[in-house]
Amino acid sequence: MASNAFALEEEFRGEGNVARAAVIASTPGHPQSGSLHFYQESARAAFEAAAAHSDQPDRTNLG
Repeated sequence: MASNAFALEEEFRGEGNVARAAVIASTPGHPQSGSLHFYQESARAAFEAAAAHSDQPDRTNLG
């Protein structure tokens, strides 16, 4: 159960980073434009952690 809670926190963190990256990318001359790649990488890492710590469907019985 704690693993699924962590996965949910990481998913929210990833979504927040994606939203922030979208604002930075869509605003010409944004003061944090030099940090855009950090937000993108952080989002990717958060989504990877969420996937690794969440219950995954059983794909052995697909019919």
